[in-house]
Amino acid sequence: MPQVFSSRVFFAFLVAACVNTVCDILECAVFVYLDDSFYVLKRASQGLYIETLMICAYLMCNYVYAKVIRGKMVNKLVVAIMAVPVAVGIVAVFTGTIYYSRTNAGYYYNYGPTVQFCYFVGFVYIFGTLIMAVFRRGKLRKEEAIGIIIGLFIWTALCSFQFLVHGYQVSSVAMMLMSLILFLSAENPKEYYEKNISNVRNKDAFHMMLIDKFGYKRHFFIASVIFTGKSTVLTGEDRDMLGNLQFRIARLAEDVIGEAAYLSEWNTLSFAIRSPEKVERLMSLINNYKDENSNYKLTYSVLEVPKCTDDLDEALQILSFVSGEYVYTQSSPNLVVNDRIVDKMTYRNNVETIVRKAIKDKAFDVYYQPILCVADGKFTSTEALVRLRKAESENYISPEDFIPVAEKCGLIREIDDLVFEKVCSFIARENLSSYGLKTVEVNLSGNEVVDRQTYSRLMSKMEKYHIPPKFINFEITETAYINNDEMFKENVQKLKELGSTFSMDDFGSGYSNLLELLKMDYALVKMDKEFIWNCLDSGKPENMRMLEYSINFLKDYGLHVLAEGVETIEQAQLLIDKGVEYLQGFYYSRPIPEDEYIEFLKAQKGERL
Repeated sequence: MPQVFSSRVFFAFLVAACVNTVCDILECAVFVYLDDSFYVLKRASQGLYIETLMICAYLMCNYVYAKVIRGKMVNKLVVAIMAVPVAVGIVAVFTGTIYYSRTNAGYYYNYGPTVQFCYFVGFVYIFGTLIMAVFRRGKLRKEEAIGIIIGLFIWTALCSFQFLVHGYQVSSVAMMLMSLILFLSAENPKEYYEKNISNVRNKDAFHMMLIDKFGYKRHFFIASVIFTGKSTVLTGEDRDMLGNLQFRIARLAEDVIGEAAYLSEWNTLSFAIRSPEKVERLMSLINNYKDENSNYKLTYSVLEVPKCTDDLDEALQILSFVSGEYVYTQSSPNLVVNDRIVDKMTYRNNVETIVRKAIKDKAFDVYYQPILCVADGKFTSTEALVRLRKAESENYISPEDFIPVAEKCGLIREIDDLVFEKVCSFIARENLSSYGLKTVEVNLSGNEVVDRQTYSRLMSKMEKYHIPPKFINFEITETAYINNDEMFKENVQKLKELGSTFSMDDFGSGYSNLLELLKMDYALVKMDKEFIWNCLDSGKPENMRMLEYSINFLKDYGLHVLAEGVETIEQAQLLIDKGVEYLQGFYYSRPIPEDEYIEFLKAQKGERL
């Protein structure tokens, strides 16, 4: 169980409740079996019973307070203010007089102003805690809220009964019931552990632990082991393999440094460590760990608190950024979080804010980059490219920056929809086919192509603007996100039956590989510009053989070949000589806005290479 404030308070409550029960039994025993010569013992048992009763009520108030501020740090001033009544009550027990008497049935009970005051303090705590739990139940998990409210209601009822009916000491029963209910509904240790990875605590436990650590303003390190594979999309077998690997690392780490492991992200084990020596030992363990059967790379990262940040929310954002995006851009096995990484995260978060606002305001621009058909010698197609302008600025955010953010945040579908709507509107408004244009290439992300609603959304827009489906060539991007081959094939097949064609983007880089070619019947393959430039490197003539082989292989497979990144006439001529059928790049035109593209179509005569 994570050692956080609420858990420690619950433990203290259990101890106080046990002490109260012992004092209750002791008080009954001394009053029944001992005479008045044992006055001191009788007085002590009375005082301890009443004091522990108030302390239990105070601790329960603290426990519920810590629960209803979930995600925030406990305010020490609030805890201190809540302690005032119980402190006054304890002083009253020491300085006041406590009387005792018997009922007609012979049962002993305490009475007097001091007893009434202390009982009132305890009742105020319990009833006030019940009110707090009822009005702030939205901050609790459903099971927690039900358990806490039912337990407090029972406790309130039994305390009222004890106060009104002398001789029945039922408050101890109420506290034992409260303890049992809380254990079953809120403090069960199983709630804080991963179900599929033995002895590894889950993300909720990690957050609770950090809340506690930050609350005490202590210096410590958050050391993380990040597991990166070939893809972020995992099959069932991949998940089993990753889980087994994480279990082995967690067990080894606990043996070496004696610290518990938390699954802070699906691909990250994290440890809270106070000793720099333990940080070094864990780093050495990870760097020297070998597992020939694993397809995962292990990256070790360290975040120092409060040197790097003293804010819990920012720390969680940094950890998520490093594990989720930043680690994939790094080759080093070790990462020390510094200001540079924090600045990158801040920029990334700003980009997300801009993207969300742009989606809301439909503020994306669409630019067009002409594509030359070598056989016709004309620009018979074009690629529609999304652009995002910074607010109140002429500067644009690179798609390489905002597209990955949109993918990560699940916003790419909205962007694709907005872009396709604008493309269809532009095609219809300007009657692009009248300029000799045969197709417009539109990017379709791997995330969207596996969405069950994609076909109907695309069709509705083409029908709305009376666009023939054969006029659209869908360019599949981010194929790493294609995790549902059946839905992917179904959407593609339906669109192909209507006449649309498909092309693979960025062949020669990333996830655009031969395996992806086998998944579906592409009409066109676009060779990545970096791949083209490397193959055309005059300093590495042997790379030309790779280009020749790739072009011949793709054409023999029945695919048309397009080369991106054409920037000089020499590149264009060489690629044509090697058999490339379509050319795209800055030599012909940069991506240009709608009005400039129309002027380009009017001016071009189709004679250019």
